[in-house]
Amino acid sequence: MRLHLRRWMFRRRTEEKPVRNPHPCQHPQRPNPEAEMKSFKILGLLLSYPTAELQQDMDDLIAVIRRENILPTKLEKQLITFMEQLAKRNLLTAQEDYVSLFDRGRGNSLYLFEHIHGESRDRGQAMVDLIDHYREKGLALNARELPDYLPLFLEFLSICAPSEAQETLGEVVHIIAAIGAKLKKRDSGYSVVFEALARLTDARIDEEFVRQALIEEAARDDSLEALDKEWDEAPAFDGIGDSACNTCAAAQPLEFGATQQSTGQLNRSGQ
Repeated sequence: MRLHLRRWMFRRRTEEKPVRNPHPCQHPQRPNPEAEMKSFKILGLLLSYPTAELQQDMDDLIAVIRRENILPTKLEKQLITFMEQLAKRNLLTAQEDYVSLFDRGRGNSLYLFEHIHGESRDRGQAMVDLIDHYREKGLALNARELPDYLPLFLEFLSICAPSEAQETLGEVVHIIAAIGAKLKKRDSGYSVVFEALARLTDARIDEEFVRQALIEEAARDDSLEALDKEWDEAPAFDGIGDSACNTCAAAQPLEFGATQQSTGQLNRSGQ
């Protein structure tokens, strides 16, 4: 099955092939360690704005999750249950819930660097560096796509060797675990997606970081007045699409860090 990821996913250049790690780790449930891990891509789709197309394709996506079999049995069943429920939900209701969870307030932002750099200028340079990493794998973004958007980041991991994907995911697992814990406290089905992601890396989760995130979430003001004030701050960069790479320096190692700062969700208009 070919996954169609237009609109919210970036496109692989057909003339380029991803650079593979010649010595990927041997995953006990993956007979071919060089194979792409489409489960990362699917988890990214589940964290994208719900569409009728996503609902219609859900059976095929579930089949891939079952075939790759990279999650513990109980967690896989929970994830599939969430996917089945999402496919059956009223689309407008699903979209409203998504906006409420991920677009209203900064605590659950799906833009990774917001949790690290906030709206500082450092975030803009980090974007450029991450774009370079994507280009090394033959991936290109259009001018409207931001590289730290979690579904895009998971698409990138899906074409990395398993060992590389697991290690890179581990650099942001503290953010993923914190968002998942907050969603679980809200009884949101989306929490199982973050739990699945956290299980796909061997990196240790900083429980104190997660605990502090829950404390901050409890004190957060998500009123419309507070949100308006929060978003008055000007963005630290403007449209850092693929064209920015023409003038950027060589890519630096990914440095996601482990210190959460005040975050800001960008408007996902046009999705």
